[in-house]
Amino acid sequence: MPYTQQEILARLQAMAEPEYARFSATLIPDPPPILGVRLPRLRALARELAKALPASPELWQALEGPYLEQAMLHGMLIGAARMSDTQRRDRLEDFLPRVTNWSICDSTAVSCKWMARTPDFWQPWLLALSRREEEFSARFAIVCLLDHFTATPEGRRLTLEACTAASCPALYTRLGIAWAVSIVAVKEPELGLAYLKQDPLDDFTHNKSIRKICESLRSTPAYRTQVKALLRPASAQDKSR
Repeated sequence: MPYTQQEILARLQAMAEPEYARFSATLIPDPPPILGVRLPRLRALARELAKALPASPELWQALEGPYLEQAMLHGMLIGAARMSDTQRRDRLEDFLPRVTNWSICDSTAVSCKWMARTPDFWQPWLLALSRREEEFSARFAIVCLLDHFTATPEGRRLTLEACTAASCPALYTRLGIAWAVSIVAVKEPELGLAYLKQDPLDDFTHNKSIRKICESLRSTPAYRTQVKALLRPASAQDKSR
């Protein structure tokens, strides 16, 4: 049976929790309309739709709409669907304009687990994407790298390369970079320390990286002392963020 936009919206509305919608709205600056569907239920629906996709290509159009969950479901379906890497990249390029907040960005990025299977295809694209000036396109690249490529030394170095290359000054790009640097640092402390000593980041992102390292339960007290010594004086602009 073909899926329509109205049918998918009705499914989402049936899973909606108003209290959860109100809570979610407090976490996202300038949020779109939110129904309040929890992530596990969205992922389950994405897997269901992915099974129907070969016979129902109109599904992609049926995911349009103003709600946060419609965009999140779109991103999750890209993650769940069976396609070639080229088709996935094209779908992601078409989808990126819908990535307008950290929630859509990060829920889509973590869904792209297949990236780790073909690093030679995905890493150059992510590195190029990290250089874009759009806040959430650049963040998407950084979060994909930290999610799927920081398990190996080569992936950790590429992640730091992308962090250095990312020039977008917007807040959620910089927070994504700080998150990635902290992940690399707790997985490979010497590399993280050397990177911070190289001084490649602006003051806000540098200091935020150190704070996130220190918040990690995986960093040792001795390592926290080492990185704290690299903190820079915060500017008035940084203090206001």
